[in-house]
Amino acid sequence: MRKTIITPNRSTTFIPNWWAKAHLFLLTALLFSCEEDLNLLGFRGDDQRFKVYYAEIPVPSSVVLLDSVRSMNYLSTETTRLLVGSYSDPLMGEVQARGFTQLRASDITSFIPAGSVYDSAILQLRFDFYNYGADGPTDFSLSVHELTESLSLENLYFSKSTAAYNPTPIGTVSTYIDQALFDKELNDTDADSLIVAKIKLAPTFGQRLFDAINPEDENFTNFNLFKNHFKGLAIIPTLSSTVVGISNNQNSALTVYYHTGETVGLRTFLLTGVTFSNITSDRSGTELNGLTNYHEDYTSPLYRYVQSGVGIATKLDFSGFYDLIDTYPNVIINSAELSINNVSEPGELEYPALGVVMLDENNRFKKLKTTQDTTNYLAFKNKVLIGNLLSADALSVPYVTSDLTTLLGLTYSKDDARFLSYPTLFFQQLYALRENRYPYWALTAVNPTSTKTVNRAVFSKDNIKLKIYYTRPNTEN
Repeated sequence: MRKTIITPNRSTTFIPNWWAKAHLFLLTALLFSCEEDLNLLGFRGDDQRFKVYYAEIPVPSSVVLLDSVRSMNYLSTETTRLLVGSYSDPLMGEVQARGFTQLRASDITSFIPAGSVYDSAILQLRFDFYNYGADGPTDFSLSVHELTESLSLENLYFSKSTAAYNPTPIGTVSTYIDQALFDKELNDTDADSLIVAKIKLAPTFGQRLFDAINPEDENFTNFNLFKNHFKGLAIIPTLSSTVVGISNNQNSALTVYYHTGETVGLRTFLLTGVTFSNITSDRSGTELNGLTNYHEDYTSPLYRYVQSGVGIATKLDFSGFYDLIDTYPNVIINSAELSINNVSEPGELEYPALGVVMLDENNRFKKLKTTQDTTNYLAFKNKVLIGNLLSADALSVPYVTSDLTTLLGLTYSKDDARFLSYPTLFFQQLYALRENRYPYWALTAVNPTSTKTVNRAVFSKDNIKLKIYYTRPNTEN
């Protein structure tokens, strides 16, 4: 008997798969004109019910000076760094950074033997290899001053904060910064080299500090009392063409040396408590000369700017996206591309990666302050996350995520001369939440960290592009 062979109906199983793939291709096709149908995908026959379109949406922009850029080192999970130095930028002016730090004894219980004699006080500062400014080896000099103003752990300190100090230095040092070596060590995953600057401090200051070491004296053991007598140090650049990072918690310390007979002893004071960087920018003679007021729109005629530390951001207006979906309310957002094109090479001033952060109606970073704020944030369904950028408050600022739910980063491509990202899920969610409008966002530096660096980016105001690819019903038939 011949066995009956049953052949599957391949046309039946093929049709659903074919249409599934065609539908997926329809939703992801990239076309080239907002008003022209550039593909033949869709339902077969003369009655084509859907078409895919492309729109290049204008993105008006302005420059905004942000207040309260927190440069204080107070979270153990973040980069702890003092910035010191200066550099000159023909487009953005002169940037200078000064470091301020308190001192705290590492040992408040051990006595110094009777009859001990003070020898010296040495301040050691370890470079953490961050540098921004001149290309190649450059001379670098700094001076150390004693603070005359008390700092409080109850306060927050920002890049605009400063503290009074005695103009007469208690120590100076001259060295040089090898930019190529610093860059290599900064990007090296192996153990970093130890490069330090050692400054011998004035004997009068060192002697005072030596005499204060007494475990039986509350003025020494109680930090709140001790800091009133030794308020801290200011580290001031005197000759520099680059801004460098100084670690305030690894191999940076003030050491007091003494001897007892033939025996040498030492005591260490850590650079801890209140530590922050003061960062100033002299923009006179540049296109940003009139950028003086915080959180006000400043329309520079040619360029847009982003600068870490100082708090300069570019405000983006996505109102054109809402105009599109108001014109065509029944659409599917297939793809979104945000780019900045024809960006000049950064030269010796490396560009940071840029991110998009939500602004409120006052051009300040949006913060979740009310129940409704939290409700609105949750409605983004992880297309916007919470992060600590320039804000004084940790974990409070909504920023855009990428399609992989990580911080959206527009990274500069030297080959393409542009910044580029694909925030498709974000714009899909803006469409889903179109009853509540979120048009204003700040383009700011996100990597390296914007609170402990001075990296900058400059680009033409006309080269910020938002491209949306979308499907909508065909109403022409």
